[in-house]
Amino acid sequence: MFKEIGQFLKQDFTLLDSTINKLILIGFIGLYSAFFISVYTPFNINTWGQNSYMKYVLLGIAVISFSQFVLRPVFGFKTFNNSTLILWGIFELIVMATVLHLAYAPSTASNTFEANFFDYLDTIRIVILVATIPYVLVVLYLVFKEKLSTLKDLKDNSQGTIINKGDKLLTLTGENNKVILAIKYHQLLYVKSAGNYLELYYLKGENLAKELVRERLKELEKKIINTNVVKVHRSYLVNVRHISSLKKTKKSYEIIVQHIPDVIIPVSSGFKASFEEALKQKVSH
Repeated sequence: MFKEIGQFLKQDFTLLDSTINKLILIGFIGLYSAFFISVYTPFNINTWGQNSYMKYVLLGIAVISFSQFVLRPVFGFKTFNNSTLILWGIFELIVMATVLHLAYAPSTASNTFEANFFDYLDTIRIVILVATIPYVLVVLYLVFKEKLSTLKDLKDNSQGTIINKGDKLLTLTGENNKVILAIKYHQLLYVKSAGNYLELYYLKGENLAKELVRERLKELEKKIINTNVVKVHRSYLVNVRHISSLKKTKKSYEIIVQHIPDVIIPVSSGFKASFEEALKQKVSH
């Protein structure tokens, strides 16, 4: 169980990488917060300051916009995995609460540290109450939307509407034959074996994505129907369409694929001939 949880936390979450999805997140949090505060006025938030509750909503929107579009690139979180998504969400809530408290929390008569501290805790509770639900709903919506898109691709593929080899799906299934991942061949970059697991690197739109699935490389090889995806090493499958550079070595080659310039993939001497043949006979996609 703990191993599965660990694997889940390491999985990439790229759905909040695009500008449009970030705007969906920010906009829905703003709309939900405006409705919630206007109806329920939690913790007497309407007594904070003299202006309408919309000032809290607008400041919260400004904070999360700054977080998504400025702080993420600054801190190097262009792409999340599930664990960093959770931590970043908590970070955003704390920053939002801190900014709201400093800007609008009512001053106390005693103005003591203890009174201010408890006011700050109230602000954190308000932010969690108001912002957590829409944040989670947007994430679930994006996941559901992606699943629907994948199922549509699977349906089209099963009906034979996709005739282009590069657009066919490489489908991986788990227990009870449930689909856990489906990738179009032209999106696949390479696959690396990691014991009983496979690391699949592929493109999701224009962004690099990584998925860890429980399967052996030999089992995956049997499912490959695209001759652009070839075995170059006992631990690697590579899509030759995405090779960005090729270096001759003493016995074989070293490969660098597009979008991952820091990873060097070796071509074993035993797979050299089949690799060279695949380079010559790239099928169109």
